[in-house]
Amino acid sequence: MSELKQERAGGIEARIRAIAEEVLQGSESYVVDVVVRGNKGSRVVEVFVDSDEGLNVEELARVSREMGFLLDTEDVVDGRYSLNVSSPGADRPISLPRQFPKHVGRKFRVRYRTEEGQTAVEEGELESATADGIALRVSPSKQITLGFDDVIEARVLLPW
Repeated sequence: MSELKQERAGGIEARIRAIAEEVLQGSESYVVDVVVRGNKGSRVVEVFVDSDEGLNVEELARVSREMGFLLDTEDVVDGRYSLNVSSPGADRPISLPRQFPKHVGRKFRVRYRTEEGQTAVEEGELESATADGIALRVSPSKQITLGFDDVIEARVLLPW
């Protein structure tokens, strides 16, 4: 993708994120990610929203309606587009420190930077999540503690 296209896509995503944050202001929900795909006239705008308490369909529908209105009013996306507002889902990595606490007790695969600057991968149960990082129980006798700056990717492992 050319630099100009990347800049424009980044600008659109930043504007959409700002609108989403405005719509979510005062609620328990927050923006996890914004993805804009496609070309002018056939774009797909995906807004991933999460909550500390969990989301319901009514909240997602409200956010979608309000965002659609504001995106159209402010003419943020050129041409036709499709807006999808959803929770991140199990297939997306956990990307914000705020998302971890509600997953304590679940099994994770975490890719992280070691003290030596290498990349390592561990699987284990998320034992705790604090403002500074996470603790992962990888075996009965081994627990690792990682700062959020060291976590490259963290995914919930599904039980099936």
